[in-house]
Amino acid sequence: MLPNWAQLLDLAARLCPVSEDLRHWFSRLTNASGVDDSRVVIAQCGILRANIEQHREIISVELMRNRYDSQPSQILKSWVYALDTMMQVAQTRKTCSWIVEGAEDEGVDESDGGDITLRRV
Repeated sequence: MLPNWAQLLDLAARLCPVSEDLRHWFSRLTNASGVDDSRVVIAQCGILRANIEQHREIISVELMRNRYDSQPSQILKSWVYALDTMMQVAQTRKTCSWIVEGAEDEGVDESDGGDITLRRV
């Protein structure tokens, strides 16, 4: 089970200078249930995590509602925590499946247990 901020990892991918393929992968992750090879999950999460760390200040400015807003640093920490959690889970499996609660296609093959659950708000 991931923290609520994991559902916004597609936003993190849109705010980082990453490939369109990575943006698409995180969009798919946060909007539809699915399954992927654990190596892919680890690689995609690692790339996004490194970009968040590298571009932390620029992303913070993008997330700021006003100049005294402290929420951007909390959001960035939450995204990094969610990515770390996903990589940790993926390291113990050959494949990772995820379920997006409230998505229309919740009927994903859960033979591997549905390792990651994202909740829609």
